[in-house]
Amino acid sequence: MNHLPGVPGGPGNTDSSILDQTVTSTPRTTSDFNQVLVLHYREDAWHGLLAEIDAVKGTRVLDTVSFQGQQDNAIQAWIDQRDVKAVRIILPASNVICRTCSLPETDEEQMESALQLQVETRLLGAAPMHRTGAALLPAASHASTRTGLILAWPEASEFKGPALEDEPCFIPDIAALASLADELHPADPLVWCDRTDGSVGLVLAQQERILVRATQEELDHESSTHDRFQSLLLETALQTGSTPDSAESMAQRTTASIAAVQGNQVLLLPSEVIESIGERVIDAQIDEDWLHDWGICLGAALAMGNDLVLLTTFRRELPEEAPDFLEMSRERLGMKNAAALLVLVAVLLLVFGPLFVHGLRLGILSLLHPNLDAQVRSYEEDTNQATMYKAMMNEAWPMSKLLADIANNTPEGIDIESIKIGHGEPVKIRGIAKPSGDDVAAALATLMKAQLQGSGVFDEVTLRWENSETYGDRSFDISAEVKRPHFRPIYATEQDFGAWTLSSRRSGERPGDGEDMGTLVDAGTSSTASPVPRPPADDRVDAPSGSSDGGRTASTTSRGSRTSRSSSDGLASRGNSDNQGADLTNVPTGRIPEALTEEQISTLSMDEARIKLKEVSDARKHVRDEAVSERLRVEFRMILDHMRKLRESDNS
Repeated sequence: MNHLPGVPGGPGNTDSSILDQTVTSTPRTTSDFNQVLVLHYREDAWHGLLAEIDAVKGTRVLDTVSFQGQQDNAIQAWIDQRDVKAVRIILPASNVICRTCSLPETDEEQMESALQLQVETRLLGAAPMHRTGAALLPAASHASTRTGLILAWPEASEFKGPALEDEPCFIPDIAALASLADELHPADPLVWCDRTDGSVGLVLAQQERILVRATQEELDHESSTHDRFQSLLLETALQTGSTPDSAESMAQRTTASIAAVQGNQVLLLPSEVIESIGERVIDAQIDEDWLHDWGICLGAALAMGNDLVLLTTFRRELPEEAPDFLEMSRERLGMKNAAALLVLVAVLLLVFGPLFVHGLRLGILSLLHPNLDAQVRSYEEDTNQATMYKAMMNEAWPMSKLLADIANNTPEGIDIESIKIGHGEPVKIRGIAKPSGDDVAAALATLMKAQLQGSGVFDEVTLRWENSETYGDRSFDISAEVKRPHFRPIYATEQDFGAWTLSSRRSGERPGDGEDMGTLVDAGTSSTASPVPRPPADDRVDAPSGSSDGGRTASTTSRGSRTSRSSSDGLASRGNSDNQGADLTNVPTGRIPEALTEEQISTLSMDEARIKLKEVSDARKHVRDEAVSERLRVEFRMILDHMRKLRESDNS
């Protein structure tokens, strides 16, 4: 582990916990504002200078670090530890093409345009754009011309730099050397020499001209090195317009200074340049020895804050961003061939796509349903039948079902004398309340009214008495609007005379003895009709003023059989397929209509056809003879076809 000189006056320490004794670091007070790490490969190791660049205050050296050998992992670990965002690699002069040009003093925009023309003329495509840079060198106050510096990094160069997670930028060492000179025109040149790879960089300012050279020389023997440097310096000085005598004197002084420096790397800076660096760096505590090791790195950091910043962004590879799906699609669609092909495919899909889809669906249906034609015909028949039934339901009421609802809501002890039901008209019920035991006639009639109202089928139920007697039999009239004629409530067992018939109640049989208790319910239209409890007699009928016990009470548990009601009254709890109730469930009630011919059916009007269709439909529910059933089925089919023809003729 080598201990390289750090910033003079700064303490030295080694961060061994992270870099395993491979790093020598000399830190200063750090800041997170525009920090940059400049890495320079010299003396078989990578050396880094961490600087803070502030365009207003200037450049501040924060830390110097040395990595033993080409420890790429150690460099990346140090960068992650210090959270450095910007990294620059010093590019040797031996890998750089350097050109200078003189430009007349004019406005900045015109000089920039002229410099770009010089780039195209001088380089002639020697390097791609991301490996090329050009900038105007700072001019002295007395200069009337400006010097343009053009640099290129050919792709044939073997210099790669360390392998880091984020691709770094590169700065040629000749650009760092020119940045150290700034606006000064010293008599002696700025020289950078690396004997290991033969890199030689010169910055020589004579009168108004500044000449910058970067080349590669074979510096093997001391004698040959002396002669090559003297020849190179003399040639460069004569190009700037110096006299032969002054050029010879400058070459001899510079060659002697180079020979006096020990080591493979040589950095010669005139005294006025060193003083200028001390003024441009914040809190500078630097000397010639420190600049000898870190001068190139410091010059690169200074270049990032002055006019030479365009020479600090060389890249090894051009950054490539993987396009997302939308960008890729947009690029592909922008091509004429792809767009034309896409239009052709779209047209073919529009023309043949529906045919293919429907053919595929038909094939799948044919495989899943071999008898598809028969099923389609059956579906059409069922649809027509359902449509017809729906129309009939809107124009007719299920009278048997309504009578069954009235019967289920009639308490025992009430005799029904008459029931009048007409489509669209209120139901009229006339009856006599005949109480038995402790029941009261008024309580029985009031209970019937409450049960009708709570069934969900009837609404606006009104009760009217024909006589005003309090005790004994009482005649009454009940009027009720049919609210939902097709609604099928689920009655409690005590109220459902279809599940527990009157004959079973009188014989003492309990519900469910020897019969099926299942209840037919229409899904989505059924509701439980809870039995309405009988209110006490004193809550329903006012007691006579002369009564000693305050009125009679009605019993809900020991009531007797309904007077004059028998199981043959035909009023069941539900209208089943035969519209039967009580104990007549096995007796067919419909009649068989007369046979109809096709000629007779064709003469029927729409209303007559509906009546005949209902008669045939009712007869088909209870017919037992197969021949008659087949005749009714054919007549039903012919009536439906005739009604469809009538409907189509009306629509046309």
